[in-house]
Amino acid sequence: MITFNLKKRWFDKIKSGEKTHEYREVKSYWTKRFIYQEGGERRFDHFGGDFYITIEKGIKEGSIIKFACGYPTKDEKDKILNAKIKSIKIINGKDTDLKIDKPVYDIVFELIKE
Repeated sequence: MITFNLKKRWFDKIKSGEKTHEYREVKSYWTKRFIYQEGGERRFDHFGGDFYITIEKGIKEGSIIKFACGYPTKDEKDKILNAKIKSIKIINGKDTDLKIDKPVYDIVFELIKE
């Protein structure tokens, strides 16, 4: 499970349902988390079309992710939200929360009501 640590502003927007996309700049840190391993060979799909199947590690459509407000302790359960990934693709970050002219992962998610 991947955890996205967020500032309170973004956490509250996700909690209210206003924000349904999480954006992360395409960097090796995130790419390593969005890859899968098949028969010892590490592979990475560009997420432009159909989603891939996770064999040993990585994430796929339907995977559960966690959003955390800052770095909460175990007792601060109200600062954690669980969500299900609907899709991931790479887009230009100019029109996203990041406002950067670089490739970003567009992670579309749906909150899991608990």
